[in-house]
Amino acid sequence: MTMRFAPDKDFGSYSVHSYQAGHVKLIVPMDPAEKTLQPEELTLTRSFIITPKQLQEDWPPQSLGELTTEHLQAVIDLNPELVILGTGRTLEFPKSALTESLLAKGIGVEIMDTAAACRTYNVLMHEGREVAAALIVD
Repeated sequence: MTMRFAPDKDFGSYSVHSYQAGHVKLIVPMDPAEKTLQPEELTLTRSFIITPKQLQEDWPPQSLGELTTEHLQAVIDLNPELVILGTGRTLEFPKSALTESLLAKGIGVEIMDTAAACRTYNVLMHEGREVAAALIVD
């Protein structure tokens, strides 16, 4: 099943267009100098980190079992107020020691399956929140 999200007229930030098991389609920020009406889409099939202004493709963990504190350091370095961790097709909870590095920095953490994480990221991003989503795509 493909989940599509309502289009938004603000294409100045990275947002999620749709999620389907195995891949996520993103809307890439448009260059204001370009006069095109159609934003660029990017399909990712590997885990990644997204913020409204940055995209880190090929985030190393491809499953929750591979996630380490070193992987989460890449998220901490983005200095978000909140991190949404998408755990793949199903909701799984990481060992608490993994998320403690975020909490110790005052960064909130929400754990959910990747479909829910995509939807939540879009809502928070459109609210102007300093959010990062670390998404496992499986």
